Amino acid sequence: MLQRFLENIKIKKLFEPKQKVLLAVSGGIDSMVMLYLFEKSGFDYGIVHCNFQLRGNESDRDEEFVKTQVLIHGVPSYFTRFDTEEYAQLNGISIEMAARDLRYGYFEKIRVEHHYDFIATAHHSDDLIETFFLNLSRKTGIKGLAGIKDKSGKILRPLLFASREEIEKFASENYIEFREDSTNNEVFYQRNFLRHRILPLFSKLNPAFKKNIQVSLKRKNKK
Repeated sequence: MLQRFLENIKIKKLFEPKQKVLLAVSGGIDSMVMLYLFEKSGFDYGIVHCNFQLRGNESDRDEEFVKTQVLIHGVPSYFTRFDTEEYAQLNGISIEMAARDLRYGYFEKIRVEHHYDFIATAHHSDDLIETFFLNLSRKTGIKGLAGIKDKSGKILRPLLFASREEIEKFASENYIEFREDSTNNEVFYQRNFLRHRILPLFSKLNPAFKKNIQVSLKRKNKK
């Protein structure tokens, strides 16, 4: 995966080796694999972590885990905490949207203040599919249906070439530590409901469903 990671960055022209990248690290498997790949590649990076205070002690343990990783890697780090529920109520939006607004606002603040060239998130190809269907349900325009891209302004998504299954296998083979988010299995959240209840039905109809839609979406994003 390391070679594919480097080739993807070069082919997609995501960033130059000497540029500084701020990694959004939650402590979950995707962001920990991204951190591992950046470290092995020798890139100049820092770590940013948001504690949304939505899972009590579990959120705090995630934060402590990421702080331990910072000590191991010896890189610049930036941590913050949000009252996500209050923000959602004040703005009349969902918890998911509130967390998104808060984290990207903080990421950009840190990027500018500390002179990073880009922000990297650990979205993978399964996220691409999920985002497409979520956008479809929200009546987005044609542009919205294209889903997420490898590079959008100052936001990089260097793992879009890999699937969730590939990331899990790589983490296991390389003994990469990570934190499990207990809410990932709660179908109360729209993305989780889609992931656990809806998309498996499409895969039953056609085992090649994920691969086919990923190819279609990537073609759409190239236009």
